[in-house]
Amino acid sequence: MLRLRSEREDGAEERVELAMDEQELGKLAKAGGFWSYAAGVAYVFCTEFQVKGLEVENFKTTLPLKKGLSSSAAFCVLLARCFNRCYDLKLTKRGEMQTAYAVSYTHLTLPTIREV
Repeated sequence: MLRLRSEREDGAEERVELAMDEQELGKLAKAGGFWSYAAGVAYVFCTEFQVKGLEVENFKTTLPLKKGLSSSAAFCVLLARCFNRCYDLKLTKRGEMQTAYAVSYTHLTLPTIREV
């Protein structure tokens, strides 16, 4: 299970629980919306590293959302780093960033890594 809580800059709180199921994560990643990038990162780690889940509380976000400043890419890096460190996957910082980049810039056609 992937449990995420994020507090937006305006104080609004978003929460989601996602099953670590590659088909469901792939569908959500393709669908768009607030959690699509998180689903994309989870999809990659679920399929490539067979991780079981994670709980992340993002309680201080200072990047403005939907302002063209790539807050989604920063969030993808955050999740990649969390998976890497929690599961001791031995990815370098570059590996974390490459994973996040792949999701951040290909999430609309996400399952390019493996078809869902």
